[in-house]
Amino acid sequence: MKRTASHPAGCARRIARHSAVAAAALMVATGPALAQSIPTMDIDSTAPQAVKLVVLLVVFVVVLLSMRSVRLPEIVRTSLFWLIAIVALVGLYAYRVPLQSVGREVAAVLVPGVTVQDGESVVVRRSFGGHFEIEGTVDGAPVRFLFDTGASTVVLSAEDAARAGFDPDALDYRVPVVTAGGMTEVAPVRLPDIAIGGIRMESVRAAVARPGELDRSLLGMSFLNRLSGYDVRRDRLVLIP
Repeated sequence: MKRTASHPAGCARRIARHSAVAAAALMVATGPALAQSIPTMDIDSTAPQAVKLVVLLVVFVVVLLSMRSVRLPEIVRTSLFWLIAIVALVGLYAYRVPLQSVGREVAAVLVPGVTVQDGESVVVRRSFGGHFEIEGTVDGAPVRFLFDTGASTVVLSAEDAARAGFDPDALDYRVPVVTAGGMTEVAPVRLPDIAIGGIRMESVRAAVARPGELDRSLLGMSFLNRLSGYDVRRDRLVLIP
């Protein structure tokens, strides 16, 4: 059987044809943007635009002359493809802020405790257990709080206190408190800072629970009273700095 070798000139023509199609597509899709990017001439209010259009026309004609073997339907298809791709990218960029907000809202629903910034306020979704769990930091250490207006102060579990730089064994547990499990004592401390989303409070009065007596740290009134306000709206908690 006789084999037909591909001719180098034919390959070159195909490469040139595809390159020309791509160039024409880019010219069609990005023509308006290119027109705006060409420097203007200080003649009058209409001459600069006319010069831009002439330059675009000359470039486009040169491209067409270099691709005489390319069929019009192929040019149209390629041009439409690039035009749709560019419009989609521009649309995503233009609406990037609302899309980011929607993404954070979805994350907050799927992962309870995730904070969502709404202007200067911070929004948290109710967890599946019916409570508001809030991700924050204490002096840079990650802490997952439980929103608790019944706690007069922020209370850290021994584990969270250790992550924040305290030694639970060296603390003085001398302040009596009443909890759901009965009477106990906590150690008074002052936290360098607490951050919840974009809200940050410095020198916050707090307490540390004895090891094993508190599973989840409490975001109590010593933090909440320093806010401008907070509001529970159905399954959303809004913290207002």
